[in-house]
Amino acid sequence: MEIKRIGGRGTLFTFYDLGLATNVYAIHGKQNIYIIDTYLGPDIMKQVNKYIEEVFGNKPVIVINSHSHWDHVWGNSQYSSTFIIAHEKCREYMLQDGLEKLEKYAKHQKGEVVLTYPNLTFTDRIFFEEDNILVYHTPGHTDDSISVLDMQDKVLFAGDNLERPIPFLMSRDLNRYINTLQDYLDTDASIILGGHTGCEGKSLALHNLDYVKRVFAGEIIEIESEEFAEYHKTNMDWLKG
Repeated sequence: MEIKRIGGRGTLFTFYDLGLATNVYAIHGKQNIYIIDTYLGPDIMKQVNKYIEEVFGNKPVIVINSHSHWDHVWGNSQYSSTFIIAHEKCREYMLQDGLEKLEKYAKHQKGEVVLTYPNLTFTDRIFFEEDNILVYHTPGHTDDSISVLDMQDKVLFAGDNLERPIPFLMSRDLNRYINTLQDYLDTDASIILGGHTGCEGKSLALHNLDYVKRVFAGEIIEIESEEFAEYHKTNMDWLKG
């Protein structure tokens, strides 16, 4: 587990169990600790909780799921008695295929994973005024993707909407993805965090936007690397159904 302080009140926890960086992000608010994504299971989140309590003390925790994919929600069971916030489609998708994904990828679970679903869902946005934190729907990577904007620190957590070298397309509504990435460029944020990236500026959002626009327009894509080629082929196969 790598730990990095972000801005004045953020902590980025990065894990590499899956062979790529995967993030859990915590914001130390006045009233609550906001934990974004819960990774692979309760054993991991116990480590995160221990660090938070040692550094910030014992405050109420609010969990936010950026989207429904298994590598971001399996630790929810560690927080079954608290608020777990997500878009309404996140809960819907977890109910649809969460058990199937748990069985398929069971070897990756950290601790005993009991699927725990969001218990506070929304369609557009939730604003925590006392802590100046906006949680809002940003469809792109998936239809249920949301982002979290720390308006005090000007830090945006974009989940898997932002990736290197290019984003994975798991929704066919590319027009909405383009709108989301454009919104990121217009947002008052100086640091952008992805679900699998480090601290980024808006240049990565611009690069991702250019890629999605080109795919949407049916243009020929210039391949930049072997990894880029692999991701792009996956995207094209997905879009073709």
